[in-house]
Amino acid sequence: MMPMDRGRKAMLAVSSALVAFVLLGGVLGRSLAVEGTYSFLKLFNEVLYLVRNNYVEPVKDDALMEGAYRGMLEALDPQSEYLSAAEVHLAASGGRSGPADLGLVLSKRRGYAVVVSAMEDSPGRKAGLSTGDVILTVDGKSTMKMGAWEATQALQGKPGSTVRLNVLRGTEARSEDMSLVRKTPARAAVVATLPEPGTGVLKVSSLLEGDAERVRKSLASLKTQGARKLIIDLRANAGSRMEEAVKVAGFFAGAGVVAQVADRKAGNSELTAPASPAVWKGPLVAIVDGGTAGAAEVLAAALRDRAGASLVGEKTWGMGTLQKVITLPAGDGIRLSVAKYLSPAGKDWNGTGLSPDVAQAKDAESGTEDVQMKKALEVLRQDGPQRQAA
Repeated sequence: MMPMDRGRKAMLAVSSALVAFVLLGGVLGRSLAVEGTYSFLKLFNEVLYLVRNNYVEPVKDDALMEGAYRGMLEALDPQSEYLSAAEVHLAASGGRSGPADLGLVLSKRRGYAVVVSAMEDSPGRKAGLSTGDVILTVDGKSTMKMGAWEATQALQGKPGSTVRLNVLRGTEARSEDMSLVRKTPARAAVVATLPEPGTGVLKVSSLLEGDAERVRKSLASLKTQGARKLIIDLRANAGSRMEEAVKVAGFFAGAGVVAQVADRKAGNSELTAPASPAVWKGPLVAIVDGGTAGAAEVLAAALRDRAGASLVGEKTWGMGTLQKVITLPAGDGIRLSVAKYLSPAGKDWNGTGLSPDVAQAKDAESGTEDVQMKKALEVLRQDGPQRQAA
C-alpha cells in the first residue's frame, strides 16, 4: 500500500477535526456518539484533497471549508445557512443592515435567492418583481454564495441608496439588470371594503406588530356596515410576527389551538389564541397565492381548520420553519431550522404549501379583472365548497 502523502495527511487532519467536532456535539455543547461516520469522513477528505490539488486555479482552504459548511446547511432547507461572526451578532440581535430595503421577502431555490413576495408600494413591487422571480446577483455578488437571510441583508441599507440587481423573471430566457433605490418600508394598510351588499373584503398585506388590532377594528367596521359574509385576502402576505397571526386567527376561531409547533427535541407544543369570543362568526373565504408565506400560512391553516374557511386561489409558498442562531467557538455560526409549524389538524405544509379548496390561477389575459377575487365571491354566494383539513 502506498504511503499517504503530506497533502492528504494535512487535509485528513483538518477534516477529521471538523467533522469529529460536529459529530461529537461540539456545536450544541453535548456529547453525541454517532456511529458509521468514518466512511463519510473518508470520502469528504478525498473530495477535499482532489479539489485542492486539481482545481483549475489555486483554492484557499478556508474558502473550501466555508463552502462545505454552506452546502451542508442549504441542503437541509432554504432557511438554514452558515453565518460569519459579524452576521451571527446581527442575526442573534434581530438587527438589520440598514433601515431601508426593497420590500422583498426572499427564500432560496435551485441555489439562488428567489422572491417570495413583494410588499405593496415598495421599490421591488414598483419594479415589477413578484413571487418566483430569481435574483441572480446583488451589487455584482452572486446570491448562490448567500443564504436567504444574508441575501435579505444585502438588499438593506441607507434610505435613498441604490442597489443593483440581475434578475430572471418567471419563464423569461434572459436575465435583466436593474437599479433600485432603497426606501424605508411603510406599514401596509389593512383595507376593508364592501364590493357588494352584505359581503365584506379585508385585505391584510402584512402581519407586523399592531396589525391584529387593526384587523379587529376593521372587522367591527365591516359588521357595522352590514357585512354578513367575509373574504380575507392574504395574497402576497409573507408575515413574520407569529403572535399577530395567532391573535387574528382567534378573531375568527375563538380561544383555542391555532397551530402546533413540532420540535424534534422538545416535542409538540401549541400556539393558542387568547381566551376571548370570536369577533367574526359568519361565512368566510380566504384568498391565498404563492406569495402567502410564513405567519400568513399559519393564519390560513387556522382559518380553514378552526373557523371553517374555504381557501381560494393558488398553493401557498410553504415557509413553515422556526430558526435558531447557534454560535460556534470561533465566533461564526449557523442559522438552523429547529422546529416547524403544523396546522391545528396536525398537517405539515413546510416545503409544499397549503393547497386551496378551490383552485384559481391568476389570469394574465384578464387585464385589470381580479379573477381570484371573482371566484372567492362566487364561493361565498354558494356557501362554500367541501373543505379539506389544512
